[in-house]
Amino acid sequence: MKSTRKVLNGHPAVKVAIVQTAPVFLDREATVAKACAKIEEAAREGAQIIVFSEAWVSGYPYWGEGWESNVGHWMDVRGRFYDSTLMVDSEDTERLCAAAARANAVVVLGCNEMDERPAVHTIYNTLLFIDNHGQVIGRRRKIMPTFVERAVWGCGDGSDMQVLETDYGRIGGLICGENLMTLARAHLIGQGEDFHVAVFPGAFALHTGPKLEEFDATAESFWGYSSCRAHAFEAGAFVLASCGYITDGDIPRDFALRGSLNIDYAKGGSAVYAPIGIPLAPPVAGDRIVYSDCPAQFVKIAKAVIDTVGHYARPDLFTLGFHGRAAPGAEHARARRAVESLPRGELARIGDRHEVEPARIEEAVSGLA
Repeated sequence: MKSTRKVLNGHPAVKVAIVQTAPVFLDREATVAKACAKIEEAAREGAQIIVFSEAWVSGYPYWGEGWESNVGHWMDVRGRFYDSTLMVDSEDTERLCAAAARANAVVVLGCNEMDERPAVHTIYNTLLFIDNHGQVIGRRRKIMPTFVERAVWGCGDGSDMQVLETDYGRIGGLICGENLMTLARAHLIGQGEDFHVAVFPGAFALHTGPKLEEFDATAESFWGYSSCRAHAFEAGAFVLASCGYITDGDIPRDFALRGSLNIDYAKGGSAVYAPIGIPLAPPVAGDRIVYSDCPAQFVKIAKAVIDTVGHYARPDLFTLGFHGRAAPGAEHARARRAVESLPRGELARIGDRHEVEPARIEEAVSGLA
């Protein structure tokens, strides 16, 4: 849909929710069912935008693996991880879409996403965007997995790094370390965000030890907080920082790489920041849903001071080049989804207008796929 009014698509305020709870680890069907229940719960509280953390379906790879791994344990975990991934064109996604439509809420959900092409089995760290009408409107694959994540996820091609129009405003998102990519943030800011979604596997400090990632209990050291606050001010947007939560009790007892897990830092810490960088909902730990009201007035006031791509921009001095390219088959898949999502009777009307049988259109789109 096209917005007719700039800020929050004309709403005086929008209520947001960050679902900070554990998935059913490496169990896709149960995790999708839990997501639908949490969407319903947040909607009862009036939430219009509902966010889940990084790789929430069906769990972030908190384990360690390398050439020294026990081969049987490694194969068991990787097989379970593969089976727990989400495909965008699937019944699981349809269930999530139906839940979003019932809730009349936009849902942004982190997932381990399986490439839908038959010959490709690459898994991506993805943000799935579903609008309040139950339609998938965006799929954002992380363009550079961080550190050891490169052993688990493929690289996105950047073609999906877009800000999306919704009934509640314009929404963009970045995944964990992408929020440190200055040019990636500038690319989204340049498209105009009302809301920026930043997802993480937890709120962690990198310097305290003894482990490389330890929980930032005081909310002073996690770089994600400083990045989100800066982005809020630079974009003049609300930033939803969604941090993962999981406990030892959420990990199956037969998980083969249990000894290598680091989930100590995954205690939550989600927060919501106003367009001038102050917290509307400060970082909070524990199993909960974090809510915040986001008034349009806050955006208007922030933009009056510094309008980053408006009166405060100097396009005569600075430009940003973007070279995102769609992966092979991506356009064909989008065409198929577009046809499949048409309202009943619309394909026949299109066929009549162009004097083409609807069956021929379906056949052509199937051939592309």
